[in-house]
Amino acid sequence: MKKEKTYNLDERGSRRPFTVPEGYFENLTQNIMASLPEQESIYSTRTTVTTWMRIKPYLYAAAAFAGIFFCIKAAVGISSRNNASEVAKAEETTIYSDEYIDSFLETSMIDDYTLYYTLVNAN
Repeated sequence: MKKEKTYNLDERGSRRPFTVPEGYFENLTQNIMASLPEQESIYSTRTTVTTWMRIKPYLYAAAAFAGIFFCIKAAVGISSRNNASEVAKAEETTIYSDEYIDSFLETSMIDDYTLYYTLVNAN
C-alpha cells in the first residue's frame, strides 16, 4: 500500500501553488464570445397576440368578481335565514286575545290535565 502524503497548510505559508497567466481575466469575456459558434435565435422576438390572449385578463377579472358576488350573496342569505328564525320566534310569542284562546281550546280536543301539564312545562 502506498502511504498517502498529507499536506499541512502552515508549512507552505502564504505561497500559492497555482498561478494565473497575465491578462487572463481582462480578455476572458471576449475570448469566450469568440469561441462560441454563431447561431440564430430559436425564439422569435415578435409574438403574435391572439384574441384569447386579449380576452383572458377580462375573463379572469369577471370570474373573480362573480366569485366575490356569490360569496357575499351566500353570507347575506345565511343572515336572512337567521332573521327568518327570529321572526318565527316572535310569532310564537305573540300575545293572543282571550277570545281567540277560548275558541281554540274549545275546538281542540285537549283535556284539562294536558293543558295544565303543557303550561307548567312551558316555563
